[in-house]
Amino acid sequence: MIINFSDYNGYHNSMEIREHDNIYIITPLSDKLDARESFRLSKEVLAENKRISLDLSQVHDCTIEFIEALKEIAKTKEIGIFNISSDLFALFNFMNMDKYVQLFVCETDFEENARQLVNRKFSII
Repeated sequence: MIINFSDYNGYHNSMEIREHDNIYIITPLSDKLDARESFRLSKEVLAENKRISLDLSQVHDCTIEFIEALKEIAKTKEIGIFNISSDLFALFNFMNMDKYVQLFVCETDFEENARQLVNRKFSII
């Protein structure tokens, strides 16, 4: 199912939503997640009772508003994220997002709840 959103300024964007078993997967179809997209995702995620994941395969950039919104959502919902571009993955590591959301390489890892990506900080002594 693809849901289209428009606001009063004519800003238009879509997200694909897939549901199966007890899993709800949201795929933003925008290449950048900003404050507007954060609001739309927040509404969709907070209304759902299933296990939630964001497929970021179409996304190549995000703003701090998206990261802050994701942290807020994660206070009440468990969220998985997969198919992260290398640039976003580097940003998420830098921002320690693995403390707020579960990061996975692919959808299968999310569904199986296996092979979670965790930010490790090592130092040489």
